[in-house]
Amino acid sequence: MRKYILMAVLYGAALSVQAQFKVVVEAPNVDLTTYETFTVIKGEVITPEDEQKVNEEELFQRMKNAIATELESKGYRYVKDSTAQLIVSYVTGSFKQTNSENLGPLGEAPASTAADVDQSRSWSRDFREGILEIEVSSHAKKELWKVSGTLTSDTSDPKIIDNSVYKALRKFPSRNRKKKK
Repeated sequence: MRKYILMAVLYGAALSVQAQFKVVVEAPNVDLTTYETFTVIKGEVITPEDEQKVNEEELFQRMKNAIATELESKGYRYVKDSTAQLIVSYVTGSFKQTNSENLGPLGEAPASTAADVDQSRSWSRDFREGILEIEVSSHAKKELWKVSGTLTSDTSDPKIIDNSVYKALRKFPSRNRKKKK
């Protein structure tokens, strides 16, 4: 049993390490901790329809739950209606990528036979790369804060969504710190 728990913890840690996020917009002279409530609206999914592994409504529910969990832990309160002071939206998706490289003659390795001398070596790797962008704006639609990042995996896995949202919102200002002063 311990082995399975350890594997689950390591899997979660590996997923969160793969995501890299950067705050790309932070409104100057705006104290986000003065806002108390937020709501999450349905974002945009840019994965091609023929490659989507989850329907957009399920993804919205997962994103809404993950965002609400993180912001509530920072002292903000989720509301379902238009009375929210902050509006949180997202753009997410994944797409296929291929890396390839021609290593040149011999592929930087010694030839084992004379026929190998003129042989070119190359490699390629197919993988999925995901993106996630979370935007926080005021009720007046003014963009206040935005974070953007890439994932080296598909964004339809619930654990990847939770870990990515956690990592993306890590630098979002906490109201809890303000209360402690």
